[in-house]
Amino acid sequence: EVQADVDALKTALAGDDDAAVKTAFDTLNASQTKLGEAIYAASQMEPTPSDDQETPVANDEDVVDAEIVEDEDDKPADGKDAK
Repeated sequence: EVQADVDALKTALAGDDDAAVKTAFDTLNASQTKLGEAIYAASQMEPTPSDDQETPVANDEDVVDAEIVEDEDDKPADGKDAK
């Protein structure tokens, strides 16, 4: 439907009738709006993962859980960080 409206607008643009161009443009605009609404409605119907559903995580054996701990020996004598 949208492609037919695009073709109709191209045909109208090739002519000299301004009213035909406006009508074809308005028709194309309406069909694009319907298409957008249909796409939006379809995307709302797709299930989305909820908080209670875990997403699968790749099993990576090289991952190490660690914390950064600052040694007291690395700090300057005045207690301030050198940056």
